[in-house]
Amino acid sequence: MRIVLALLEVSGVGPPAGSPEPAGPVVEDLIWAHTRPCEGLEHLTVRLTAEGMELYFFVRSDSEAAAFATVRALLERVREPLSRHGLALIHH
Repeated sequence: MRIVLALLEVSGVGPPAGSPEPAGPVVEDLIWAHTRPCEGLEHLTVRLTAEGMELYFFVRSDSEAAAFATVRALLERVREPLSRHGLALIHH
């Protein structure tokens, strides 16, 4: 099991106007919706920070490099949906 940290920066004030949900659960739902079974994502923790969010991906992987590649590919798939919610990936 490998843990990969990704940082999200809030580029807006949060979820779209009228959205009843805070951004953390929205981000978590988007990631799970775009995760493929073969990627081995076992758990995801979202932690709110002053700058945005920290995302901790717990990935079943034989190597750190493979875990990073898996998370990188997953984040590329959710980049556009995240931007529609005022969030931008700044580092992973």
